[in-house]
Amino acid sequence: MNTKTILRNTLWFALENLISFGASLISSILIARVIGPTQMGYIVYVLWIVNICSSLGALGIPSTTRKFMAEFLGSGDRAAALHVYRMTMLAQCATATVATGGALLWVLRDVQPEYRLASILLVLSIWPSMVNSVSAFANIATEDLSANLPGSVASTAVFFVTTLLTIVLHWGVVGVAAAMLSMRMTDFLVRFVPTWWRMNAWPKTGRDVPADLVLRMRSFALQSLTGMLLTLVVWDRSEVLLLKHFSTDIRQISFYSVAFSLAERLLVFPTVFASATGASMFAQFGRDRTRLPALTAASARYLGLTSIPLHIIATSLAGAALLTMYGNRYAGAVTVAMAAPMLCIAKAFLTPVQTMFETLERQSLFISATLVASVIDVAVAVVLIPHYGALGAAIGSGVAQMLCVGALWAMAIRTYHVRLPWSFFGRVVAISVFASLVGYLCVMRTTPLVGFVLGGTLSVLTFVLLAGLLRVFEQEDLIRFRVLVESCPAALAAPVNLTYGWLSRRVAPVQTEELL
Repeated sequence: MNTKTILRNTLWFALENLISFGASLISSILIARVIGPTQMGYIVYVLWIVNICSSLGALGIPSTTRKFMAEFLGSGDRAAALHVYRMTMLAQCATATVATGGALLWVLRDVQPEYRLASILLVLSIWPSMVNSVSAFANIATEDLSANLPGSVASTAVFFVTTLLTIVLHWGVVGVAAAMLSMRMTDFLVRFVPTWWRMNAWPKTGRDVPADLVLRMRSFALQSLTGMLLTLVVWDRSEVLLLKHFSTDIRQISFYSVAFSLAERLLVFPTVFASATGASMFAQFGRDRTRLPALTAASARYLGLTSIPLHIIATSLAGAALLTMYGNRYAGAVTVAMAAPMLCIAKAFLTPVQTMFETLERQSLFISATLVASVIDVAVAVVLIPHYGALGAAIGSGVAQMLCVGALWAMAIRTYHVRLPWSFFGRVVAISVFASLVGYLCVMRTTPLVGFVLGGTLSVLTFVLLAGLLRVFEQEDLIRFRVLVESCPAALAAPVNLTYGWLSRRVAPVQTEELL
């Protein structure tokens, strides 16, 4: 049951993220090329402040929605799940109003006059973003991620069109801000209305709501919010603030943002798979919580199969990709771009273990690890930024993320006996390093565009060939890959099926317990 649900949700969430990924990547490249690294630095700084406000309100209450709705739905109590949705939606509306008002006061007092209108438009996008997150997390709790797709598609289309108009009509940073506001308003309207009506059609009465529900929800929300405050330091580019105050070159913010944006594009599939798995983990808690460690370990295995090759291979291609996409004005970001894939690889493995702790209501473990990592992040960044700028910020962030994720998995292994496939990880790393060297040789001997395309192609082919020859894949991998193969576009069907058939012959059938 979990296998089919996770794979179905993976495909839906993948479609949603790929659409958003393509449009946002093209839009960000066009914007960066047009306004340049200096103006880009200021707009990134304001946007970071806005996203911080949105993120703070998009975790505590919405994550509570997901956790408790999924738990009640897993036990078959829709009335209680509806009760949770209504309570959290009202609380989030109030929180969003306060957050937006506070951010507006900051803009009116502290933002430079030439960026004030753009900043106001960005701040106004906080409210729909925060409120919309409750509906999005509620859909995840139902294990029906397809319900989130229409809002994402519509908002992405609006953002892309508005961005093109900004470039053609020379609206500058005001146009960029207007595009962001219009995107979030569209997403809110398209997602919120059908979700509200669909869930309010559920039964209003059922089993008695547990007497301690409100207390549990409040405790969970506060722990999530505390974790989020610390998460902002480690996971949400707090280095932007440090760069603003410790670097004399505003372009370093642009270089850091562009480099890490490219690296974090690699997290699309891990995020998709982990989110789809997370939806099932919360529901599994209501069905049979003893299977959570196995589900967590299986998630890590498939994240390793995608994340490790992507990040290691991207290290050799990142510089060429950045120059090809953003142009020579961003040449100062090449070193950061090449370091970023390895510095943010730990983030790919965060969601499964974090979700397990949230499901078991043990966020305190996550908070403890993140607290230590936050101190390390700030300390390393403050020391390195004055001399190395964006690269120093990247190193501080990467070191903190690795320490935090490593500590979380260590606690999961020791406390809940999560068993990770270490030999599998080792083989994938070795093959990925060799494939990355092949890509690097192409980049060094050709132009950036040719090196990126040719090096990327040869690296992927090298990885697939070695993975097959060394029998990295297991029978259960191919069973799950088959679902993805059958869903690929017709234009890719022939080579994909040929590759899949060859890999199938390189795998010996085994009997394994279903983990997902």
